[in-house]
Amino acid sequence: MTGSAWLHAAGEAQALEPDLDRLLGTYRFVGGQEEVRKVERAIDEAVDEMNVFIRGIARRRLKEPNLPTDELRISLTDGAITVARTGQPAISAPATGERITWRNPTNGNELEVTHRITKEGALEQKLIGDRGTSRNVFGLRKDGQFEMKTTITADKLPSTIRFATTYARK
Repeated sequence: MTGSAWLHAAGEAQALEPDLDRLLGTYRFVGGQEEVRKVERAIDEAVDEMNVFIRGIARRRLKEPNLPTDELRISLTDGAITVARTGQPAISAPATGERITWRNPTNGNELEVTHRITKEGALEQKLIGDRGTSRNVFGLRKDGQFEMKTTITADKLPSTIRFATTYARK
């Protein structure tokens, strides 16, 4: 990134800071077993419509990265927002919403990633791969709880998967 491009990106990230500052921090999962079951149910409902021979594989691939984690951390460093979840690789992308290519260090898969602050003051994370898109929206609810809403679409999925998980600031 050139010097002027970096200053422009840093200026845009700085303009987002009031909304982003509210979201920065470390959170712990408080949704309990009921929310875990809701996530599993949402995934099961989508894969149950699939061919019997690939259901198990699809279910495993979807559950592993999407089940709630004990901890979630959102940070901002040098104009990049990082979302880190226990047991998952941390994902960083520019706060400006610029799309970048990110390689998962665990499995080598490449994804196109964006992080941006929405008009409503939430953090939207998009993970776009060859097979589909996962969209996570992180925000504070009126009751003060922190919520992660997830939407997953894929060519091979017969329906969209939607669920939400709840966290509290640590």
